[in-house]
Amino acid sequence: MELTPFSSPDLFLLRRRAESDADIRRLAGDEEHDVRVLEGLVPEVDMTQLPTAVLAVQATRFQGGVAVGLTAALPSPIGEDLTSFTRRTFTLDAQDIQRLKQRIVQLGEAHGTPLPRPPSAFAAIVALAWTCFARCKPFAADDDLLLFFFADTRDRLDPPVDAGYVGVCLTGCMETLPVAELRSERALAAATLAVQDEINKMKDDPVAGWNFMNPTLWASINRMMNISGSPGFRAYEIADFGWGKPRRTENIRMNGDGQVAMMRASDGQGVQVSVSLLQAAQMDDFKSHFLIFLE
Repeated sequence: MELTPFSSPDLFLLRRRAESDADIRRLAGDEEHDVRVLEGLVPEVDMTQLPTAVLAVQATRFQGGVAVGLTAALPSPIGEDLTSFTRRTFTLDAQDIQRLKQRIVQLGEAHGTPLPRPPSAFAAIVALAWTCFARCKPFAADDDLLLFFFADTRDRLDPPVDAGYVGVCLTGCMETLPVAELRSERALAAATLAVQDEINKMKDDPVAGWNFMNPTLWASINRMMNISGSPGFRAYEIADFGWGKPRRTENIRMNGDGQVAMMRASDGQGVQVSVSLLQAAQMDDFKSHFLIFLE
C-alpha cells in the first residue's frame, strides 16, 4: 500500500491518501475481519511527539471504491499487537432483536425472576454477548465475570450539560456475575437483569462511575467483557459524505480479548455487533452460541 501524506497547515488535523490493491468487495462483505488490511486503512497518530494532530483522516483508493479511515489521538495499548486478535461482525435484524427480547422475558418468567421492564436492544444484546463470552472461554465455574460499558450522562447531570457542548461526558458502568450463572438456563435473563440494575444505579447517581480508571477495577481484565457503542449510534448515517451510505463501517482499533462494539446497522433498523477475541477457536465457539440463542 502506497501512502502519500497531504501537506496540512492545521496542527489539529492530519490528512493522508493511499492506494490499495486489496479486494474492497470482500472487505465490505466478510464476516471475519482481514485485520492487517483494515489496520492499514486508518492513519497512525504519533503520540510521542507533541503537539500532534487530534484527528487524522486517510482516504484509500481501491479498484471500485474508496475507504475513509478516521483516527482520534488516543494511544494504543502498550505491548499489544492489535493484529493478533480475531474479529468478526454479526448483524441482528429487527426480527432477531425482537425474538431475543421475547426469549429473555420468557426465561425470566419461567425461572421466577421476571424483568421489571422489557429489555432494551442494548440490554438484550449485551446480555447475549456476555453469555456467549462466558461459554466460549475456559473460565472456572466459581469465577466472576465482569462487564464494563459507558453511559452518556449529559442529560442526567444537575444542571444538565449545555446543548452546545461537543466533548465527551461519560461515566463507567461495571457489573459482575458468576460464570455458573452465565452458563445456566436462565443466563440471558440474569445478564439482562444485571445490565438493567447497573443502568438504574447510573440514573440514580450519574457521577458514581467516573473513577472507572481505578486500577483495582481493571485487575481482572482477563475476565472482563468491554462494551463500546450502542444500538443508537448511527455510524452509517454519520459516514455519508455525499456519496450515499458506506457499504461497511467498522471500529478498526478493537484491542481487547472480549471487546464488543455496537452500532445501528446500515438498514437503520438492526444492530451491527463486532466482537474481538484472542483465539480463533474461541471465536468459533462464541459464534455457535450466539446463533443458537437467536434461533
